[in-house]
Amino acid sequence: MDQGTLGKIGNKVDETKTSGRVESGTARPEQPGSRPVPPSDTVNLTSSAKLLARLDKTLESLPAVNAERVAEIRTAIESGDYEIDSDAIADAMIRLDRSFGE
Repeated sequence: MDQGTLGKIGNKVDETKTSGRVESGTARPEQPGSRPVPPSDTVNLTSSAKLLARLDKTLESLPAVNAERVAEIRTAIESGDYEIDSDAIADAMIRLDRSFGE
């Protein structure tokens, strides 16, 4: 998935209408004839958790392999027209390696 798609998903996280907050009732003193109320529990989802959930849903809808792109590359290789840009590959590998250190 490219960075543009990830950015679009990330921007949409803040636009969601649900708060991501879940609360139960607060604890109250027992009154005669009433049932005890459990203490309250609160869960807050961070924007990162919301982003991961949206990303997961998006990835589920995408095919595992871009068959059209595979066919294009296969045809180019078979015809001898496929060229490899080793400098671009090396640059991408260096950027990826540096991103792990951030």
